[in-house]
Amino acid sequence: MFLLGIVVFFWGLSWYAITLQVGDIHPVVSIAWRFGIAGIVLCAWLQMRREFQPPTRSQIPLLCLLSVCLFCANFISFYYASGYITSGLVSIVFAAAVFITVFNQWVWAGVKPMPRTLIGAAFGFTGIATLFAPSLFSTVAANQHNTAIGLSLSVLGTWFFSVGNLVSAALSKEAHTPSMVGCGMLIGAAICTLAALIIGESMALPMDATYLAALVYLAIGASVIAFVAYLTLVAKAGAAQAGYATVLFPIVALAISTFLEGYQWTLTAMIGVVLASVGATIVFYRPATAA
Repeated sequence: MFLLGIVVFFWGLSWYAITLQVGDIHPVVSIAWRFGIAGIVLCAWLQMRREFQPPTRSQIPLLCLLSVCLFCANFISFYYASGYITSGLVSIVFAAAVFITVFNQWVWAGVKPMPRTLIGAAFGFTGIATLFAPSLFSTVAANQHNTAIGLSLSVLGTWFFSVGNLVSAALSKEAHTPSMVGCGMLIGAAICTLAALIIGESMALPMDATYLAALVYLAIGASVIAFVAYLTLVAKAGAAQAGYATVLFPIVALAISTFLEGYQWTLTAMIGVVLASVGATIVFYRPATAA
């Protein structure tokens, strides 16, 4: 639960940090800088501690796939989705990652889902859907075309994230997780940089204190700390259980929004939080065994 708490907190705050980067800078450029900085910091820190373990030749194909899924394609999809629908609606789709991961794990790895995981995930997804129900209905009613595009991009991003979970679980059996994360971030940053150059975007950063502060947080807190914790959780608890973090961190995002953006809680929102919390308890609670 400690690792889950780290992931939920840092990723919950990242939603607000991302909004501080919205502007003239293309999302691919911001993503490239975020994971470029994160990868360099993490690999340098591991090297200083003499813990860095470079990938072997046999691990490189899976590591590249991990990079595309977790540090590139999923973020690009979500950034573009946010241009069509609200972040709350994106969160609802992202909360379905636990179901998509369970399905992919079953089809590709032959791992049947545990009933408690499905039940807990159902509670959690229902809670998040309840939490964001008002924005869901208003967004759909306002512009059905944009909603369809935004939902499609959100599903695509969630699918990439789910595949990345499974690749990470496979790699963790033979690779050093922090080293895997650092190398994966650098590969993801390189891919995003190449994409930015191909579409003619400048890699120059704005000399804006707010943007740069958000970039530092996203690179260190939401990337180095949170991704190492998350992929360690995947290795220890399994991809499906770790995926439940996607259900909980929107709640943290709203809690932060309460203080920084004046979000007003409603009875519906409170019921949604309770349902999501019940789901987390079902997924992660382990009764003490008798001595």
